Amino acid sequence: MVDFEVLPHTADIKIRAYGTTKKELFRNALIGMFQSIHPITSACRIENNRVVCDKLTKYHTIKLEACDEESLLVDFLSEALYLSDVHNEAYLDAIIDELTDTYIHATICGITVEGFEVVEIKAVTYHELVIQKVGDMWQADVVFDI
Repeated sequence: MVDFEVLPHTADIKIRAYGTTKKELFRNALIGMFQSIHPITSACRIENNRVVCDKLTKYHTIKLEACDEESLLVDFLSEALYLSDVHNEAYLDAIIDELTDTYIHATICGITVEGFEVVEIKAVTYHELVIQKVGDMWQADVVFDI
């Protein structure tokens, strides 16, 4: 199963994340956000154009409330982006303990980075944001301002 893909976009980065559940969708959106900008770290290796780490050593708990699931996804990714900037880290996995349409309790897991190969993301946007169920799969389109 594909967890995310980078979609063509004129000036920014756009991904489509997939999941069999909403928890998996949010997790894959986080992974897609960081994998799409290619974190630079000596602690991991590159396989199939992705950063692969044997061990993720940095953990942060995120608890957020929002008015709807779209806002919750933007806020979740924005909080991870903020923590990435503050701690010079990239988050390549998440353990989502609780998720509703308006609340998330998760632990994001990552590694220390020297920077990012592509660019740094300035913000997670609402532009073209879509969360929908297509058949048996959830998918979300997210655009990142670079």
